[in-house]
Amino acid sequence: MVRQCPRRVTYEEVRDVEPEAELILEDATSIRDAMRRLVRYASNVTEALEARIQDEDLDGATEAEELRVALERVQSLSLEISEELDVYQNRHGC
Repeated sequence: MVRQCPRRVTYEEVRDVEPEAELILEDATSIRDAMRRLVRYASNVTEALEARIQDEDLDGATEAEELRVALERVQSLSLEISEELDVYQNRHGC
């Protein structure tokens, strides 16, 4: 039985892997940052509504419109994040 030595990795192979790891890190960071924006936005909207509730400054129509706009923005951000995640999965073979 012939014992084989492990193949040495070439400089070109190492060089090709580093950019891939960098790209994964950049993509993951971008997705994380987008998620943080979405959460921050939703939190701000929730706090504004909470303040209006506490102040009993409610008229129904205003809150409904503000919340409708906020939900549309959250849906838009969610779609953007979903598209980024799709690219991430396709690009990195997940």
